[in-house]
Amino acid sequence: MPFRLDCQSSANRSTRLWILLPLLLNLLLLPGSLSAENDFLPEKRREAPEYLDPEERRTVQLYQKVLPAVVTVVALQNKTNDQNEPERAIGSGVLIEPDSHILTSAHLVESATDIQVKTQTGKFLPAQVVFSEEEADIALIRFMEPAPGLTHANLGDSDQLAIGQKAYAIGTPYGLENSFSVGYISSFREFDRLYNETIIAEYIQTDAAINTGSSGGPLFNSKGEVIGIASQLVSKSGGSEGVGLVVAINTIKQLLEVRTRVWLGLEGVYLKRAALRRLFNLDLPGGLLIERIVPGSPADEAGLQGGNTQAKIGERNFMLGGDIILAYELEAICEGNCLFEAHQLLAENDLVPVRYLRDGQEKQAVINLRPIRRNFLKKEPFPTP
Repeated sequence: MPFRLDCQSSANRSTRLWILLPLLLNLLLLPGSLSAENDFLPEKRREAPEYLDPEERRTVQLYQKVLPAVVTVVALQNKTNDQNEPERAIGSGVLIEPDSHILTSAHLVESATDIQVKTQTGKFLPAQVVFSEEEADIALIRFMEPAPGLTHANLGDSDQLAIGQKAYAIGTPYGLENSFSVGYISSFREFDRLYNETIIAEYIQTDAAINTGSSGGPLFNSKGEVIGIASQLVSKSGGSEGVGLVVAINTIKQLLEVRTRVWLGLEGVYLKRAALRRLFNLDLPGGLLIERIVPGSPADEAGLQGGNTQAKIGERNFMLGGDIILAYELEAICEGNCLFEAHQLLAENDLVPVRYLRDGQEKQAVINLRPIRRNFLKKEPFPTP
C-alpha cells in the first residue's frame, strides 16, 4: 500500500495531493527552473506568534537558526529509467564549514554524473564529490566554484547524547524542501567497523520523520549542532514508520580525519574468465569492468573511463563500454579476500599504477590519492600532485 501524505479521509483531497506531488518534484528538478536569481520567489516570511509557549518558541528559533546551512542536493544519475531518460535523485545536505564542504549521503551522489546544490539563497550551484564512504553512507561534496557568504553548521558530539532526548531533522522528503520534523533519539546501533575495524559505524535511531528524499539531511540537537546525517528508514510501507537511521556525527568526524583513505571514485563489477570471453571475446583470468566514474575523482583525473551503454545480461544491468582494469600496482585484479588484501595495499601508497584495457589495447595510468588524503576537519591546503 502506498504511503499517503495526508491524514484526512477525503478521497478527493488524497487524489489532489498525489497529483500535486509529481508536479512539485518536476518543478524542483527541471534544469534551470529555479536556477536564475530573478526566477526565485522567496517564501513568505513568518514571525513566531506571541501565543507560543516557551518550548514551541525555542523550537521555532532552532529551525530559523540552522536552516541557512541546509541545502537541497539534486544528482543526475548515470543510468536511465523506463523512458530511457537519465534518472535524478534528490536529497539534502548540510554545509559544515566556510570552505564550501557539504555532508550528504553516499548513495545519493556516488553514481552521479552531475550534482546541483540549491542553497537557501535559491541558487543552484554545481558541485562534485570530494570522497565517498559507501559502507557508512557518507559523502563529502564541494562547490566547483567559490560560494562566499554561506552559513555553515557546527558539528556536535554524538557521544554526548542520551536516549529520550529530542532530535530535529530537516530534509527534502518527496521533494518538499526544508521540511522540519521533531522526534526523539530512540536508540543507538552499530552495524559495521571500517578501516581495519578502527572506526565503528554507529547510527542513531530516531522517530523524527525520515522519508524518501530525506537522505543526506542533518539531524540536530537542541543546541543547533549537527549530530548525524540521515541515511535510511526501516519501513514496510515505504514511508516513515518511526524507525529512521542516521549516521552518528562522531563516526563522520573520524571518517573526515582519515589520512589513509582509499577512494578511487569508480564503480565496477569483477568479471571472471568465462564472462570476459563471452562478453568481450577476451581470454584473460579476470578483470574489473568500470561501469561508472565519479567526475573529479582520482580515477577521473587519471583518465579512466566508465561505461556508456546500458545492457541487461541475465538478471543484472551493466554499463558496457568502460575500461577493464587488469591490475593495481603489480597485483592482478581479483575478488573476495584477495580484493580486501589489494585494498590494504592501496592504503599504503599515494600513487597507484593501474594496468587496463581500452578498445582491446592495454594501457597504463597512475591514480593519485594525495588530494583526498587530508584531514577535512582542519584548514589544510589540498596536497599538490
